This record gives sequence, C-alpha cells and structure tokens, in this order.
Amino acid sequence: MNEKIMAIINPVSSNGKTGKRWPLYEKYFHDMGIELEKEFTQYPGHAIKLSREAVEMGYRRIMAVGGDGTINEVVNGFYEDDKILNDELALIVFSQGTGCDYIKSLGIGNRVEEIVDIIQRGKVKKVDLGKVTYQNYSGSQESRYFVNVADTGIGACTAKLVNESSKLLGGFLSYLIGVFKALIIHKNRKMRVIIDGKEEYNQYLNSVIIANGKYFGGGIMIAPEAELSGGNFNLVLLKNFKKFQIVVNLVKAYQGTHLNHPLVDSLYGREVYLELNENAAYELELDGESVGLLPAQFKILQEKLPVMI
Repeated sequence: MNEKIMAIINPVSSNGKTGKRWPLYEKYFHDMGIELEKEFTQYPGHAIKLSREAVEMGYRRIMAVGGDGTINEVVNGFYEDDKILNDELALIVFSQGTGCDYIKSLGIGNRVEEIVDIIQRGKVKKVDLGKVTYQNYSGSQESRYFVNVADTGIGACTAKLVNESSKLLGGFLSYLIGVFKALIIHKNRKMRVIIDGKEEYNQYLNSVIIANGKYFGGGIMIAPEAELSGGNFNLVLLKNFKKFQIVVNLVKAYQGTHLNHPLVDSLYGREVYLELNENAAYELELDGESVGLLPAQFKILQEKLPVMI
C-alpha cells in the first residue's frame, strides 16, 4: 500500500485560479509533513483516468482538487461494476471550484489549513453514491456515478450556460446570471417520472432534482431534506412554474424555504426513471457538469463512498 496521497488537480477550475494557487498549497502540505504526489488534468474526463491509475498504483488516499465536476470524475475512477476497487480507498475533497456545493453538505471547508486538519485527523465517513444511465451527446447509452446532485430542467440549462461562459464573478453571481439567462430559453416539458417502479408524474414540469446533497447551483439549498447517508435520493420536483414565479421564489430556494410552495414536491426513492413525453431534448446535469440528455435511469448504489471529513 502506498501511504502517500495522490492529488488530482484541475488547474482551470475556479476560472484558472486553482492552477495558479497550487504551488502555494503544495508548499503548505509539505511544510506540514504531508507527502503527496500530483497529476494535473488536461481535458474533460481526464481525472477519471488519473484516479483509476492512482488506485492501480496502490494509492489509497486520493485528493480531488477542483470543482464538483472534478470530484465527480475522481470518484468515477474509484468504481467498476458498482463496486469500489479497494476497501481501503478514501476520497479527500479539496474543493476549489466555482460552486463548491458538495462540501456544504459534507460540512467541511475549502481552506488548505482545513484540509490538512482533515488528513491529520484521518476520519472517514461513508456516504451515498448515485449512478445514472443516460443518452450521451453522441446518442449512445452511457453510465456514470454522481456524488451530489443530478437534475434536468432549468437547473441543467443553467449549468450548461455557466460552464460555457466565464466564471470570473465567482459561484454565486455566475450561477445567478446563468439562472436569468436560462429563464429566457428554458421551456417546461411534459415528463414522466417513475419512482421505485411507480409512475408518480406524467405532466408538465420545470425541473426534477435527484439529490444526495442539499445544495447545487453555487449555494442554492434546493434539497433541504436530503441526507448524504440516508440511503435514498431526495427528489425535488418543480412543477409547471411560470417564469415570473421562478424569479419571485428564487430567494426562497437559496434559503431552502421553497418546499412549502404548492408547485414544489419533495419525495424519496432509491430508483428513478425520467423521460420526456414530447419530441424535445432535455439536458442532464451531474454535479455541475452537462453530460447528456434524457431518458435517464438513476439508482442509489449499495456500495458507499468513503470520504475523509
């Protein structure tokens, strides 16, 4: 077993700030007596490959340095056929992205001093992990794991717009501007929603959020009832909202007080199937990254994800 930590760094995360700051972070780790090796991602999906290679080389502590999308990729390198590749593996989350949503539910910070404390403490928590099978942009079926939130609708539309633009303004403003842009082009669609084998919805919906964590979109508490280790997804459904209703209720969504709205439902389930009942494309977003389109099948894995906290 390799006692060193492998750090997988996305240098372009946080609008390129992560790559610039990394030498200072690395020096601090070294000064605090923490040994680590490092690899930099070079293209989308590269962190999956680097993570898998690190596991095969014997690393058991792997640090994801970047946004929620980087964390997603690193975790996807941990698993094969829904099984973790080694029971001694643990993820270290050094969140440096635009949104930093996952760590809000984990209850950890993103300062280097806090990450050092987590490593030295050595405490590991087992949390839920989701898997989704969907249609990728080439039209083929593809499967992927996700740690925090998957969604389709206005949130997925917003994520795509944010990822295609500069994130220089930071998480909150970048996503807020993205929401208003999405309002212009987004249309509610008729969707079929099956939860644990039962059709629960077949109607026009604005969004369906399948949540492990509570937050997405740069700090929106979209799923305040979600629990990372609850053993179920928390599904939050935004029904046939009109655009002005989304604007009026946006503050409530940031505060997590939107669940009492008559057009919002919160449910639980271990398996979810989503499809459109009309000829249109609906984006699917996983942990802040656009990955493909509906239809999509989601399930909670029996295998838990070990995270250092």
